[in-house]
Amino acid sequence: MPDYELPVGTCWEMCPAAERVRREKECRLHRFEVAPGLRGDRPRADPQRAVKEYSRPAAGKAQPSPSQLRPPSVLLATVRYLASEVAERADASRTEVATFVADRLRAVRLDLALQRAGDSEAAVVLEAALAVLLAVVARLGSDAARGPADPVLLQAQVQEGFGSLRRCYAQGPGPHPRQSAFQSLFLLYNLGESESWRRGRTRGRGPLQVNSGRRGSKEKL
Repeated sequence: MPDYELPVGTCWEMCPAAERVRREKECRLHRFEVAPGLRGDRPRADPQRAVKEYSRPAAGKAQPSPSQLRPPSVLLATVRYLASEVAERADASRTEVATFVADRLRAVRLDLALQRAGDSEAAVVLEAALAVLLAVVARLGSDAARGPADPVLLQAQVQEGFGSLRRCYAQGPGPHPRQSAFQSLFLLYNLGESESWRRGRTRGRGPLQVNSGRRGSKEKL
């Protein structure tokens, strides 16, 4: 357990201003984030399109300030933006889209983990993020073998998404409204994986629950 109190995010944009400025200077903006008409040698970030990128936490590195963390409501809005404006872009390959979306959703999960958030609001964000990630990975199909997308990394991100959601469910006092649906997704996605089925059949305390069909009986992952 951390020996400090987790902060509450106060960044009300999809990407903190400091990160936008830094990535502009370093020429590390993705083309999805650049303001229209400003894609020359020094592209400028569009605050309405730039999305915080994932940055691996380093040992000994100071915890991010609240101004660098997006609260759950902004994280959910970010996920919805990725779903509606990026996930089905017609001017980009599916591999490019999947790589971008997976990275930004990973940053969403990290922001959520680094701050105080209620179990219910955290579950809503994680469920939405996982649904979008599953969609872009499913759309890859045979394209996964072409382009910059790393299929192994993408699959790892899907499992990380399931793991984050399961841990969130485990911390709550009872089943969430969509918990059974996401348990089914977990089982279907891992169909054929013995560990998945072993977890699905094991009874006792666990993060995911599903009605077994017998009154008052539940099975948990």
